[in-house]
Amino acid sequence: MSANSRHRSTSAPVRVPSTLWALGPEPLDPEDRWPAPVLAQAIAEFSEPASRVMLLGWPAPAARGALRIIESDTAAALAAIGDLDRHGLDAPTDRSWSGEQVDLVIASLLAEHVDPNAAADHVTSLATEVLAMGGLLVVLSRCRHSYSGVLLDPAGSVVAAAQAADLLYLQHIIAAPISGTTITAAPAEPGSPALARHRVAHTDVFVFLQPSHG
Repeated sequence: MSANSRHRSTSAPVRVPSTLWALGPEPLDPEDRWPAPVLAQAIAEFSEPASRVMLLGWPAPAARGALRIIESDTAAALAAIGDLDRHGLDAPTDRSWSGEQVDLVIASLLAEHVDPNAAADHVTSLATEVLAMGGLLVVLSRCRHSYSGVLLDPAGSVVAAAQAADLLYLQHIIAAPISGTTITAAPAEPGSPALARHRVAHTDVFVFLQPSHG
């Protein structure tokens, strides 16, 4: 191989694998339950125009009797779904669902939570109630340290709960802000230097299928 050919091969554009979503250069906000670039990419990849898309957050949304309370960030995310020519739905406050089944459920475990097992069980059991056969569940999660320094990673809990609910595990995608060939991490969280603090650099995207039966 000549020197010129070696130079051409090393200067070729970097190919981004399909299991990595490049979200642009801006770092992710660790407090954002519905990061707009991730939400838009998931909807574009896993639904068609006019599809019914439900957002399922954790902790579960609050209700006062028949009055439903929708958090402001969820309301903004639902509006964004409408702008993408889909019909956005907020999740029910319990596991009873009498409405039309949905094509795509996007569940967010990006908020602070102390029990990944309970969160995973909640989103997968509710998703199986509302999803149409052949529908998809997309779960957004990430690693983070608790205030006591314990590393929390919902990934194993999510996969185990989904498989226990007879959902088929299709794919694990990394969604990350990228500048050139470098992942842009969020600033380190403040805290005691004696305790480990995880810097948020990406979001895990897990995809599961509600299989058709019979």
